[in-house]
Amino acid sequence: MPADLPIVLDGSAGEGGGQILRTALALSAVTGRPFTIERIRENRLKPGLRPQHREAARATARIVEAELAGDEVGSSALEFRPRHAPRAGDWAFDIGTAGSTPLLFQTVCWPLALAGAPSTLTLRGGTHQDHAPTFHYLALVWAPAVARLGFRFGLELQAAGFYPEGGGEMTARIEPAHPMPPLDLRHRGTLQDVEVVSMVGGLGFEVAERQAARALRGLRDAGISAEAERVPVPSRASRGGHVLLVSTFERTRAGHGAVSARERTPEEVADLAVGGLRDHLRGGAAVDLHLGDQLLLPAALAAAGILPAAPGVVPVTRYSVAAITRHLTTNAEVIRRFLDVEIAVDGREDQEGEVRVQPPGARGEVVPIGR
Repeated sequence: MPADLPIVLDGSAGEGGGQILRTALALSAVTGRPFTIERIRENRLKPGLRPQHREAARATARIVEAELAGDEVGSSALEFRPRHAPRAGDWAFDIGTAGSTPLLFQTVCWPLALAGAPSTLTLRGGTHQDHAPTFHYLALVWAPAVARLGFRFGLELQAAGFYPEGGGEMTARIEPAHPMPPLDLRHRGTLQDVEVVSMVGGLGFEVAERQAARALRGLRDAGISAEAERVPVPSRASRGGHVLLVSTFERTRAGHGAVSARERTPEEVADLAVGGLRDHLRGGAAVDLHLGDQLLLPAALAAAGILPAAPGVVPVTRYSVAAITRHLTTNAEVIRRFLDVEIAVDGREDQEGEVRVQPPGARGEVVPIGR
């Protein structure tokens, strides 16, 4: 396809969520290839663009001076045409609701990391919510993982933002990407440490104590020793709690957490987090199911040569993942529309599997998606 013709995406395909749009925005900004997306989130309870998706489109458009059409809340179609290479600088974006700032960050961080100079980023909105990585997961699990692929981000939390009020703020320092050795996370090794991060914002510190105590008891009942850190965080407009269990293995790190909600007690938040870790430990995968999806894009940037490899190095990324999700396979399909890479997923949906991302024709067996 000629580079000036837009890639046409179906926003209802596969998992059918906002990640299709976010991945397309990031890769369009990086490659300069325009795209059109139709039927955005068609099967969701509130279909079309929500404020967080609109801000992702507008923020990315500013970074590459893109022509943008259809960027209204509720829109079912959007057109995006970059006019400039990504520009490093000091950027600030406000979702205006409790929409996820970590997901917004994971949209704009890739073009900024490839802009050739450092950037700073201020994002306002939600920082801790269901169905999205929390700030603490981003900082403690995701950032160390993508650093091993050559992408370095320094993250700080100014204020926590919980659903439905939001009002959170995070900042980031984005360093220029640099080549790294190939990443092979097919084996995690033995479990070395589990840390319970129990945080609260706008609530009494006893909530953090209750969350931590329940999590430690649940882990002890499972034969897992752990230490707990109880963390009060500033909160301006909302209140809530979060438990994140960070498990460190010989070769990798995983995160399992839960966020407070009006119908959840602190003990129930802790139980959800512990249940996620126990499920992970019953298997042997090196990468938790959320990180499995989130590693695809940076691995593909390396495999496509957009992040140049060190001399003599073939940028092949391999990892075992706790579950092959539709989110993962849908994201892989979008990436393949923009980048000339081979992405293989070996395993059945909702079961453990293995992912391989490599340049076309790289040595080694490539297994078709969905085998």
